[in-house]
Amino acid sequence: MANSGTQYSAVYLNTADPEALLGLGLGEAQTQALMDARPIREWGDLKRIEGIDQDRINALKSAGAELGEASSGPIGEPGSGGSAGSPAGNLGQA
Repeated sequence: MANSGTQYSAVYLNTADPEALLGLGLGEAQTQALMDARPIREWGDLKRIEGIDQDRINALKSAGAELGEASSGPIGEPGSGGSAGSPAGNLGQA
């Protein structure tokens, strides 16, 4: 059987740019909230973002999303990739 040339291309949630995240079906607010929440260490961390539930997580996985390598340090600390100005309880809220 010949190879069709189609290769699986993962989108790593901890490093992807906004365009790649939008391509997974996330809205602009969810994309920004996800980027502010980095590093995402576990899939369940995404549930802190408004509008992301287990069904959405399953859809992201099906669309090629992977967590990828997370930066070190807890969310909100300098160099962590997280946003000190956006506590987890407010993710995705404008």
